[in-house]
Amino acid sequence: MLTGYLIAEPPGGGEQLDPLNDLIPAVIRRLPSFEMADPEQVPMVTGVLMAAAMGMDTVAWRDRFGTIPPKEAMVHGFVLWLLADLFDSLADKPGTIDQLMRETFETMGSSEG
Repeated sequence: MLTGYLIAEPPGGGEQLDPLNDLIPAVIRRLPSFEMADPEQVPMVTGVLMAAAMGMDTVAWRDRFGTIPPKEAMVHGFVLWLLADLFDSLADKPGTIDQLMRETFETMGSSEG
């Protein structure tokens, strides 16, 4: 979902990000800033980002490779953090993604009942 927003609807109305030249390299380059990010997990995480950029169901794509080990799950969490940070930076407004997620969850909650 977040990758789709960054590619299709850049925050702040800026230029669309090219997933291969802009988005994925920007995220992968910053992974080493997390001490606990296992470099061996980067190929799988990159694959998930590519699947997202291609509009595929990332959960279904990743599930084809079996159970997600804890080290990989942690790196996916770091990627989400980096994507959220990138989104906020492009919007030039800290907390933008937080507000978007809150609104999404509120909408989901109000439609159930």
